[in-house]
Amino acid sequence: MSLISFRPEIPEVSTLVVKVGSRILSSDENSSAEKRVRSLIDAIAELKQSGIRTLLVSSGAIAYGMKALHLDKRPKSIPMKQACASIGQIRLMNMYEALFFEHDIPAGQVLLTWDDLRNKKRYLNLRNTFFHLLDCGAVPVVNENDSVGVDEIKFGENDTLAAQIAMLVHADVFVNLTDINGLYDKNPKTNSDARHIPVVDRITPEIFRYANGSGTEISVGGMITKLKAAETVTRAGICAIIGNGFNGNLFDVLKNQEAGTVFLPSPKIMPSKRCWIAFTGKKEGTLIIDDGAKRAVIEKGKSLLPAGIKRVAGVFKPGCMVDVCDEMNNVIARGLVNYSSIEISKIAGCKTTEIERILGQKTFDEIIHRDNMALI
Repeated sequence: MSLISFRPEIPEVSTLVVKVGSRILSSDENSSAEKRVRSLIDAIAELKQSGIRTLLVSSGAIAYGMKALHLDKRPKSIPMKQACASIGQIRLMNMYEALFFEHDIPAGQVLLTWDDLRNKKRYLNLRNTFFHLLDCGAVPVVNENDSVGVDEIKFGENDTLAAQIAMLVHADVFVNLTDINGLYDKNPKTNSDARHIPVVDRITPEIFRYANGSGTEISVGGMITKLKAAETVTRAGICAIIGNGFNGNLFDVLKNQEAGTVFLPSPKIMPSKRCWIAFTGKKEGTLIIDDGAKRAVIEKGKSLLPAGIKRVAGVFKPGCMVDVCDEMNNVIARGLVNYSSIEISKIAGCKTTEIERILGQKTFDEIIHRDNMALI
């Protein structure tokens, strides 16, 4: 049990994931950036000393590579971005290794793409790697593998990656450090009357509207992506915090109400399998369903049967993941199909008793069983 006291909204913490962005790691004021990073590592060391297992998700590879190559502007071409990332990642890890070494803590580098999480076997292997690193007393330092990433396998920004890591290791708290004190009802940099929101019990469309005008980060991600990451982890039962790591430090965010916004976990926690289906797996196609099937899936928690399917989009095999949409193309669920796209097209709108006659065999009554489906 940790001896460090946090804000009362934060549950007892045994595992914590911290995400830090390029804005905090590298700014024009180099000495200030160095102080911020040292303060962050000192805080992680203190958390570890108190018994809290901590993982660090860090951006910054491209920014550090730009500095090494004396570039003033972020490259636009993918090959040049990848070159910067390759050079910068070494510098970034050398810095972390040196700072953690001062605390006699080993740092373990983990570079990922979407493919590492979307493949279930690799996903489970990755979880084992993280747990073994933590058991060895190391701090895993995670980043997107920008040197090989292309659009199809890139996370795009590390807010999404960090949320995925928090779910993967079953973290208790996910801290997303940025350059303002969490969420405001307006952009505090342009509105002096902006009101800070210390606690959010449920992320609603109104909460997202607060972030529309608050693009405050000079980075790939902004407040919208941070809210989406918070929404993802809270549905998995994880407490999320967006707080100021630019002018403050990690302990300010964990202890002081003014330094960050706490997003409380959902009272209805989504099981880990459904979290993977909803937020991690790769969509291979879409099923359009009628209103009756929509009510059965959402209100009654039923499996999706052939009779409720109107149309099929995409080409996929049994076991693939698909979106389930209503007739207005709103995504209502995601799940793993028991039949291929060709087979579903043939039995769409039919009763389950007709499947064998149409296909020549019936392996399942359901197109998607309720245990393999997650509501979105």
